[in-house]
Formats: sequence, structure tokens, C-alpha cells
Amino acid sequence: MFFIVLYLTAVPGVSSFEPQCDNEDEPCFLEEPAASKYSAKANYPHYEKLSRLDGVKKGHVQEIEIDGVKMQLTTLSMKPLLFEIPNAITDAEIDHIISLASNNYRSGGMVKSVAKGGLTPEDPFKPSEYRGRAEGPAQYFTNWDLDDDDKINLHEVAMFCRNFNFLYFEESDVKEMIEKVGLKEFEDGECTYEEFNTLNTFGVENYLNILMREHPKWRQRTSDQTWLPLAEIFDPQLSKMRERFGKLLKMPYRILSGSEHLQVVKYQPGGHYHAHHDSETEKATEKRCCHHTSTKTVLGYNQCRLCRFITIMGYMSSPEEGGETAFLAADNITYTDASFRTRGNEAKDYFNLSQHCHDANLVVKPKKGSVVIWYNHDVDPSGWLGKLDEWSIHGGCDVKKGEKWIMNMWLTAPYKENFDTLSMYSVEYLDKTNDPQL
Repeated sequence: MFFIVLYLTAVPGVSSFEPQCDNEDEPCFLEEPAASKYSAKANYPHYEKLSRLDGVKKGHVQEIEIDGVKMQLTTLSMKPLLFEIPNAITDAEIDHIISLASNNYRSGGMVKSVAKGGLTPEDPFKPSEYRGRAEGPAQYFTNWDLDDDDKINLHEVAMFCRNFNFLYFEESDVKEMIEKVGLKEFEDGECTYEEFNTLNTFGVENYLNILMREHPKWRQRTSDQTWLPLAEIFDPQLSKMRERFGKLLKMPYRILSGSEHLQVVKYQPGGHYHAHHDSETEKATEKRCCHHTSTKTVLGYNQCRLCRFITIMGYMSSPEEGGETAFLAADNITYTDASFRTRGNEAKDYFNLSQHCHDANLVVKPKKGSVVIWYNHDVDPSGWLGKLDEWSIHGGCDVKKGEKWIMNMWLTAPYKENFDTLSMYSVEYLDKTNDPQL
């Protein structure tokens, strides 16, 4: 993850507001939220709590006017509640965002995307020089020998990789693995039951895990990204754009202004992001929301959870081919992870959008200027963040020709027990902690 370095010592007009903080590494609790100038804004409507727009039904079209601009929302699905808005971001805004993202001085430039939506780093993984017996499925001959003829051929190797690692190998991929791992038992194109006793199955598992984590073709996500702050003191144009969507979605101003930085992502041919949720379950109560922690906590592995109420994804280019956004389970009657991953002979992993993009229930074609908005969570009875909408699982299909530029604006929100906790992305937090990494 790249953090924008901001040398901020004081913000005009902020010093009169004093959040109550016991620890400068953690967000504060607002002593008097209503008294803060950041709790409200003169030209921004007052909203007490979270709410959701009415999608009515799939295919419904509604027009909402925001600051004199008419926005036409088409309901693409009810579960998750998802809208498409054509021409929701202007060419001027797109040019501004791409210019900032590409500027090494302003953003640090584009860097390789990391897992978990960009907030937390990938778990460390290093290849091992150890050769021997695997501890997982690769150690059992029966998992390879699908036709029970006491021999493993190249097709069966490919099927093993699919059945147990969901890697869709062609014969050329199998041969590359055999060469790189040094599987001399396959020199004649097959491995017998006797030869399997010396097969470096540990090396096979090690190799497959490396591919899934590091190889651009096989890993979960292949793209470049950067982050841009949205507060008005840093960029009035981006702040105004965020406020437009905040008014559309009736977000309380304090919650809106404490949402994450804008993520800018570029996908080149082969770039993809397999199926995932943008937010995380409400059941992980042992973890605080990432935006309610600190930079130090976020940089740690698996120390917080994403609490993204709404995703606003804007298409900033129209790739010549591919790059669709696929919603696997949109308006499905039921949802379980297992129903999208079937094992056995010719196993299928519908999370793999390189292979199964158009098997998704809903596929949205990227069009420059268009925005898709969906809710990752319900609203609980108290008016704050509720249950994760499992049906919001989605991903980016392979770009086949051209480039795909998108922006992700995530509107984070609190659960009821932390409704008055200050977000680490808010100006108040910056003023109090002077955190140079935000």
C-alpha cells in the first residue's frame, strides 16, 4: 500500500475543536459531535444516520437531481442493491484524477495492487528449497490418478491443479511446472505408482501456492493502483465530487468526510480481480473497523476489518475488449461460497473470472463516465452498519484489449457501538495526530 505523505502541522480553524484522545495512535471519540464544524456543512443536507435508496425493482429507472445536475439511476439488481448511473463523472474529473494518479509528486505514481482491497498487505510467502512429501492433498496418489490405472498423465496433473488449487492449467502450464520443480518422474509424460514415491509433491504444492500469490496470470489480483485524499483542504475538486455522491446517498457529513481515500486502479491486458467482497462480516467482532484504528494497525496483517458500507465504482475509460465487472450472485435466491466452487473431475471455480466472467448472474460493461453503486451492508435497526450482504460478491474480468481505468470511492461507516468514533481519514484525526503517513 502506498501512503501519501502530507506535512500537516495545523489546519486553519480546526484548533478550536479538541477530540478527546487517550492514545495518539488510535482514533478519538467525539466529545460533542454536533458542535464540530466537521459534523455539518452549510451547503450539505443534514442526515442523522445511514439509509439506503429504494431500488424498487430490477430495471427501475429513477431520476434524482443533485446540485442542479440530473442523475439517472437504473436498478441493476436488488440483492445486492445496485445502481448504474451514466455520465455520473465528468471528463474534467476523470482527467484530473488520472493526472494526479500518474503524478509521482502528488500520488507517488501507480504501484502493484495488494490484497484485501489495498488496505492490508498480502501475507508473506517465500519458496522453500526443501524437497519431499507434501502435507496437503498432493501427498496422496489417488488424488492424482483419476482413472485408477496406476499412472498419472499430464491431463491428470492439470486436473489435480484445478481440483485442489482451482488453477486452470493448459498442457503447456503443466510442462512448465514439471521443468521448474524438477519432476524427473514425468520425463516420459507420465508418473507410475512406484515413481510417485520419490515425486517432490512438497515442491508441487509450494509452486502452486507461489503462482496463486505472485504470478500476474494466476494471482487473485493483477493491476496497478494509488490513493488520493478526498478532503477539501487537499483537493477541492475531488471533495466536491465526493459530496455529490454523499448527497445522492444521504450520507451524514461526518461519516462521508471520514471515508477512505479515493483508490485509482489501472488494468492492462490480462489485468483482473477475481471475485471478492469489498467489506467484511459483521460477525468478526474481535476486530475493529480499519478506519477506526491507526496507520500502524492497518499496516499489520489481519489486525482490522473493512467496514465499507457503499462502493462507488467509476469507469474512467472504455477498454476495447473485456474488463467487465461481474456480480456472481446478483439476485440469486441463495448464496454460499461452496455453490460457486465445485470440486471433483473438471472442477469449476466461478470465483475465477478469467475463466468464468460471463457465467456471473450480472455482467456490467465498463463505459467511460458511468458509475455503478452498490451497498455492501444492510442498515441495522439503530441506523448504523448492519449485516454484510453476501450477494455483493463481485470482481473484474480480464482486460483483453486496451486499458481499464477505474476509481473506487468507498463510503465507510460505523457499527452502532462505535457511531461516535473518529475515523483515521478525517481532518480532525490528522490535526490531532499529525500522522505523516495518511
